Amino acid sequence: MIPDFDFEVDKIIEAIKKGNHTTITLQFPEGLKRRAAKVVSEITGKADIKIIISGEPCYGACDLPASTDGLLVNFGHYPIPNLVQEGDILFIPARSKIDPLPVLKKALPELEGIIGVISTPQHIHMLGQAIEFLQEQGIRAVIGKGSERLHTDGQVLGCNTSAARNITEKIDMLLFIGTGNFHPLALALGTKKPIIIADPVLKEIRKIDELKEKVLRQRHAVITQAKEAKTFGILLSTKQGQRREELAHQIADKLKEAGKSSVIIEMETATPQKLDAFKVDAWVSTACPRLAIDDYMAYTSPIITPPELDIILGHREWEDYIFDEIE
Repeated sequence: MIPDFDFEVDKIIEAIKKGNHTTITLQFPEGLKRRAAKVVSEITGKADIKIIISGEPCYGACDLPASTDGLLVNFGHYPIPNLVQEGDILFIPARSKIDPLPVLKKALPELEGIIGVISTPQHIHMLGQAIEFLQEQGIRAVIGKGSERLHTDGQVLGCNTSAARNITEKIDMLLFIGTGNFHPLALALGTKKPIIIADPVLKEIRKIDELKEKVLRQRHAVITQAKEAKTFGILLSTKQGQRREELAHQIADKLKEAGKSSVIIEMETATPQKLDAFKVDAWVSTACPRLAIDDYMAYTSPIITPPELDIILGHREWEDYIFDEIE
């Protein structure tokens, strides 16, 4: 038994038997990979099955291996409703077993006005309990409904904050229940609302303001550098859930109108070595928005998002900066 997250091993065993699988592939997000060996041990203790663990990074339900034999089990995510994915795939959200009430009690002094409550698959099952607790404390709290890319109400993806954006006019601040800073950062950039992080795992309350300002300074510097570029590489992902081919061609047209040259380059996973080989002055990424935000210092040429290109081309003001999202 893995104490802190529910990996639903019995559900995996049921899927193995139903599909008569002899081989399965397990895919973990970065934060859950250290539990992979334990999960394998539990599965093999209940089924005679060959198991392969994907060692590649996994940032979402959009980020599946190009090919696998048998059943693919993706941990930490819900399926993307508006994306048809081929193959036998089982999504296990790896729900947290940690009681959220202690950290919610810690958050109470920080909460003001009407609160929007939001989370990720590991903790989203806690939202009903959180709403009930907040209401008992006299705090009005609401959950937003997002776009068709989201599996459930109140969910946030690193590339989609629509469940929060759709209630921005009704709320004063957002309460994010979960771990890590990337999703709260996306919320801060996507909604412009104050964000309080209630982390049940670390049992702490955090704010995102300092990180948000740091990232905005970094993005301003990258945009300034990219303004000098004459040749752009437009990065197009082969990953089905990240592939925005129409947008890539629209960007090429915008650059041509601005007197800039560009090439659309398709790849599954972008690395500094792959990108540096093309010797372009700057990149516009239509792949996962995290690429430009998380890893920008690893690349020789600046990497910008489509909304940031609009700032460079004069179609958008810096004061109207928005986070790149995939609907």
